Amino acid sequence: MKTTIFRILLLGAMSVWTVNVAYTQINEAIPIPTVGEKTLLNTGWYARRANEVKIDGNRLSTSPFHPEGWMKARVPGTVLATMLDNRMFPDPEFSLNNNLIPDIYDAGKDFYTFWFIRPFRIESVPQGRQVWLNFRGINYKADIFLNGKRVNTSTHEGMFLRKSFDITPYIKEGTTNLLAVIVYPPDYPGNPNGGQGGDGMIARNVTMQFTPGWDWIQPVRDRNTGIWDEVSVTVTGAVKIQYPYVVTKVPGIRQPTRNQKDAYLKTTVEVENTSSVEKKGTLVCETAGNRLAVPLTLAPKESRLVDFKEITIKNPRLWWPNGIGEQALHRMKIYFETGGSISDSQELRYGIREITSLKDPETGGRKFYVNGQPIFITGGNYIASDWLLRLSPERYRAEVRFHAEMNLRMIRVWGGALLERPEFYDACDEYGILVFQDLWGSGDCNGAWQDITKAESRERRWEYPDNHDLFLASVEDQVKMIRNHPGLCLWCGANEWPLAKDIDEKLRDELFPRLDPNRLFISFSTDTLFTRNTIGGVGDGPYGIQEPEWFFTFRSTPFNPESGSVGSPEVESMREMMTEDELSQFPRSGRGRSSAVWQYHKDLGYGNHLERYGEVTDIETYCKYAQVVNYDQYRSFMEGWASRMWEWYTGILIWKTQNPWTALRGQMYDWFLDVNASLYGVKQGCESLHAQYNPVSKQVELVNTTLKNSNLAVKAQIYSRQGEKLWEKEIPAAIALNSVMRLFDIPIPEKTEGVYFLRLSLTENGKEVSRHIYWLTTHEKDYTTLTQLPTCKPDAKLTLRKQEGVYKGIVTLKTQDRISFFNRIKVFDRSTGKRILPVHYSDNYITLMPGDKQEIELEFASSLPAEQIEIVIDSWTSERIKL
Repeated sequence: MKTTIFRILLLGAMSVWTVNVAYTQINEAIPIPTVGEKTLLNTGWYARRANEVKIDGNRLSTSPFHPEGWMKARVPGTVLATMLDNRMFPDPEFSLNNNLIPDIYDAGKDFYTFWFIRPFRIESVPQGRQVWLNFRGINYKADIFLNGKRVNTSTHEGMFLRKSFDITPYIKEGTTNLLAVIVYPPDYPGNPNGGQGGDGMIARNVTMQFTPGWDWIQPVRDRNTGIWDEVSVTVTGAVKIQYPYVVTKVPGIRQPTRNQKDAYLKTTVEVENTSSVEKKGTLVCETAGNRLAVPLTLAPKESRLVDFKEITIKNPRLWWPNGIGEQALHRMKIYFETGGSISDSQELRYGIREITSLKDPETGGRKFYVNGQPIFITGGNYIASDWLLRLSPERYRAEVRFHAEMNLRMIRVWGGALLERPEFYDACDEYGILVFQDLWGSGDCNGAWQDITKAESRERRWEYPDNHDLFLASVEDQVKMIRNHPGLCLWCGANEWPLAKDIDEKLRDELFPRLDPNRLFISFSTDTLFTRNTIGGVGDGPYGIQEPEWFFTFRSTPFNPESGSVGSPEVESMREMMTEDELSQFPRSGRGRSSAVWQYHKDLGYGNHLERYGEVTDIETYCKYAQVVNYDQYRSFMEGWASRMWEWYTGILIWKTQNPWTALRGQMYDWFLDVNASLYGVKQGCESLHAQYNPVSKQVELVNTTLKNSNLAVKAQIYSRQGEKLWEKEIPAAIALNSVMRLFDIPIPEKTEGVYFLRLSLTENGKEVSRHIYWLTTHEKDYTTLTQLPTCKPDAKLTLRKQEGVYKGIVTLKTQDRISFFNRIKVFDRSTGKRILPVHYSDNYITLMPGDKQEIELEFASSLPAEQIEIVIDSWTSERIKL
């Protein structure tokens, strides 16, 4: 290992930074993968600004490589992510630091045009094998060189287009090979002038549109230029297997728990003879105990789409959405055998399910059926895992799991961002999350309305992007990449406005009928094919804080693709976003707009909702009250829609469940992956079997979004702040599947002033299966008497065990004769005081009535020893409890 010190001069009068980089051995040998496997080239890269490299790619990739003057690069990643890794700029997620990074619009594209170098050694290539270099995503243009030869015959263009190159002729066995890739930013990076997508010019490219900024994010300074997705090496024989496509049919109406009638599976695959001689062999598909074999003779350079015969699957294990049934997944292997050896092989995973939909005549919203059963859709809008595309399977899995833990059933991947990576859809398959997949367009950039922030006319923007053929080729490639995922539910052309007329027509009439005919395609998210507004106006929104009663009275769009509210994070995250002085500038009710840094982080504002709980004196109080409001806001949000299930609504998608940056709005968990109370309000409001309080009718309602009839008992109890039980009622309730029942009225207790509590519980066969606590008040919108709750420190016990780097624990909370209000469990590193994230909790922000007991499961990954783990409980009614 060699350590080299180099100096980088930043643009203008900015400081010169000295960066110390520890370089790994640059002559590293990479293993040649076996057929059907891949070797990732995700480490060992170096980067340098292109105008500092004075030779072309042919010479660069043949010259002896010396790392002096080069940065260690992040691949997969972006130019800016590499610069941040090398500490050239401060963290742009903190305070106003993003303003310290030159924007490409001002600095020019050369500032973010970079060479990426990857030295490697291959000892030998097996005879008769071809070595393929694969890129799963480069933004935006690139030329690729290996050992003095240009690998791509035409410049790569487009963020969403995979590329694969036969590099066998260029490899030097047993010595160093030099792979050099020059990456250019988008042709039209646009002016980040405060508009949605800046001045809109970013949409002339086939790339993500949010990077010049939006109302929930600041501009990404390099527009995410770079080799942003994985690079790999694979090996095949002369015949390649590509783009398998699995379609399953599940006729009739099925139940999740019964023996199943037959299901049917049909598979196609593309086979290509890459050689200049004829190839004979057998194409084989193995799955579900079946082996299908098709003899093939392929002419030189011939490509062919092969249909396997349909398979009948007896008593299949079906795939169901979250909260409905299990997520059974199955394996398939396809390979081409010739001359006693396998030329190429692919394995994939699929689920046996059938998704259909119709325009519901009762509501006007799209109604989705899985395996013949109607599914009430609750879900959230998802932007991207990280604004700088620092993506990982682990982060994807944590985020999707959060959605499943909220009892949600759908994620909409929003059109101003990207089509996510396969690992995201893998997680959705495993957690039972349906995916509403937008393509790359948004009404803001693509001309839905007149907009003074935009550089070009509305009519010109209707024609974006400039290269329609590239857009369509990218769609075809990405559809083939993810279409086998059982969670993938529907395709959407763009957000709130259709794409260019000829693109929209080709998608609807040619591309999707050919590539994925069994999934719904809608032109845009508020398309009348998908939903209609029963009261006029646009088909989505609103986006600000509402009174809880509003969700039960305002008749929204019957399937609303996006409506949202607040979502400030916990105080620990706030302290990682701003200085203490900036935090002290928190918004005050009645004082107009928030401070500059709060505006910069896109504060949405709580109106006077925080002051309803008391005077906000400091950031701790601000965050404390914000979490109570978050919880109540989103529980009411989801309960209001569920209250009118199938009567007014077929579905609702929250705008939005997460932020890819440190924003202060619309999130159930923050960029650091710390949860806030919004998540648990959604979780409560979306329970499959749920007793809820309607604040308008003052009634208890029972909601069943499962596919089973249930015999339950519903109990309602009212408590004073002192913990005295004031009223109780319990009734049996037999509720049909997929239905809502109105049960009984809740009285206002006599001789009570201020806050009191309603406890609703469900029991099944004498066992409590669900419990919710509502804090109500006799003083309209005044909850200040919550501060008068008697002190109550719950009994708290912890059991914690570790297995294979993952901690699993149970926190048990119990009260005696008082109320323990809003207990928030957190996990820290005891020695540093830093949070351990992410943590998955079975519940949080827990309120207990006298005599209540609750066990909360938690799970997190950490390399720390158990004695260094500290679990704490912050509560409204006691000092911090340390476990």
